[in-house]
Amino acid sequence: MANIIGLTGQTGAGKSSVREILRQKGAAVIDADTVAHDITDNNVNCIYDIVNRFSCLVLNEKGKINRKALGKRVFSDKKELMALNKIIFPYILEAIEHEVLGHIAKGAENVVIDGATVIESGCGKMCDVLVSVVAEEETRITRIIKRDGISKADAERRVSAQKPEEFYTENSDFVIRNDSTPAELERNVNSVLKNMVFIKEKVSAED
Repeated sequence: MANIIGLTGQTGAGKSSVREILRQKGAAVIDADTVAHDITDNNVNCIYDIVNRFSCLVLNEKGKINRKALGKRVFSDKKELMALNKIIFPYILEAIEHEVLGHIAKGAENVVIDGATVIESGCGKMCDVLVSVVAEEETRITRIIKRDGISKADAERRVSAQKPEEFYTENSDFVIRNDSTPAELERNVNSVLKNMVFIKEKVSAED
């Protein structure tokens, strides 16, 4: 039976690095952000719902969602972000569930769902374990600026729009800190995988 791993955490903490380590170890990976982008680009019903809530000002000249315009709107207002999430989460969940079943049918031993809002969206309910990646705020801001080419002020707004570290530590089975070296990060990931196997074997023995 496949292990379904929910991978989440703070923006700039290094989820993508953990995801790639897991991929290299043979895990099938579902990038929830990629799923979300595909839905907001191509799902007519979702696009209609977003425009109905946020107006046509969030569309580009091709009639697609202008992510920068929408991002500026929601990342500066938590209520607006919640409204957007309420619209898109059901579409994302349906698509992710379909992909999970596809990977399981192909014989995947580990399926990773990587997304910033795995817990809030309800994806966590389809996961066997939840793993969160966290890092110091200044480290995350620096990484976001370098990754996305945005200003420090914009990076700080993205950080402030997210849940605090306690949210992830309290709602996860495992927490990986990513303030050190890539080698240390890989050791932490290996430790999580070993503990996952131990817990699964223990539960099986008890049953």
